[in-house]
Amino acid sequence: MTTDVTTRPATTAGASGRAAVRPRASGRRARDLLVVVPTLAILLVIVFPVLWMVFTSLRPSTALAAKVPVGEYLHGLGFGAYQRLFADSDFGRYLANSLLVSVASTACTVVLACLAAYGLSRYRFRLRGSILMVVLATQLLPFVVLITPMYIALGELGLLDSYVGLTLVYVAMTLPLAIYLTLSYFNTIPLALDEAARIDGCSTVGVIFRVIVPVALPGISTVVITTFIATWEEYFFSSVLMTSNDHKTVQVGLSSFFGEYASDWGMIMAAATVATVPTIVLFSLAQKRLVAGMAAGSVKE
Repeated sequence: MTTDVTTRPATTAGASGRAAVRPRASGRRARDLLVVVPTLAILLVIVFPVLWMVFTSLRPSTALAAKVPVGEYLHGLGFGAYQRLFADSDFGRYLANSLLVSVASTACTVVLACLAAYGLSRYRFRLRGSILMVVLATQLLPFVVLITPMYIALGELGLLDSYVGLTLVYVAMTLPLAIYLTLSYFNTIPLALDEAARIDGCSTVGVIFRVIVPVALPGISTVVITTFIATWEEYFFSSVLMTSNDHKTVQVGLSSFFGEYASDWGMIMAAATVATVPTIVLFSLAQKRLVAGMAAGSVKE
């Protein structure tokens, strides 16, 4: 009898404990759904135009202008638009032009930003504040007011309709923001690293690119991403400065696919899809490097 009396309260307590856990778990699930469902809805709104662009590029051109039942939307999908894109147009050349200019502009901007940011971060001189203000002021001017003086200057130098001229314009356009981004990361790096590198015999350039830049790799990755995307997607300067068809960038070439009376929407969507691939690939690679650099820098031994 004693055993029965002692075990019954324990069984009752266990049942009541499980009953208390269930409402808590269901409450957490309800709160999670309140967060997950709106997040998925917002994500769908953001991703849907991209998915529709890719889907339209895969549909046959005859189905784009005709009324097709919903059940037959997936019929006839193929890569005909992509074949026409590279066979009947100079889109491949446009891609090569944009890659050349964007990579060259990004490389020049990153190198110059590292040099300028190191000097502004490590040295204190009289005009340091004025230089920072001038760099910031260049970002306050709308780029449309700069096209005329840039056009005249490049014309005098013989750099109109040239990769070098467009690269110089892109470097001038992206360098101020790159300096400020790089400077914010360099300011967080202790001077002891510079002193240790100089004791080991490093020059100033060696200190910058062999010591400081690897430590500030997350910031450098951010500069690379922002600079490449800004130059890859730029349209205004390239449309004015690059006049020949052989030197058109991908954005200018894409705009030429729109006809006055009719347009091949399948080919346009295929071109837009291909044009997004380099930025997506770069962001994916740089994001991995960025997360790895932040994780490595968060642990001190």
